[in-house]
Amino acid sequence: MAAKHFIIYYQRGAGTYVVTEPRPWARENQHHFPNFTFQLNNHPTPIEIEKWLIDNRNFQKVVNTATIVVVHNLDPNLIL
Repeated sequence: MAAKHFIIYYQRGAGTYVVTEPRPWARENQHHFPNFTFQLNNHPTPIEIEKWLIDNRNFQKVVNTATIVVVHNLDPNLIL
């Protein structure tokens, strides 16, 4: 069974924490992934999305097991 991936971040405008999965987040933020069309079978993998968040938005991998992976950034000033 593949691990389930989640990302957690603080959304300033709403003043709340967001828990989502990498692919839905990437679909809403396609401008960060210009090499993908987001059509059938042309989207970044959860691992690629997590790497982008870690490399570009200071996210951290806080859980990494065979069944679950969680990356988060709880900075209230985060701009995605």
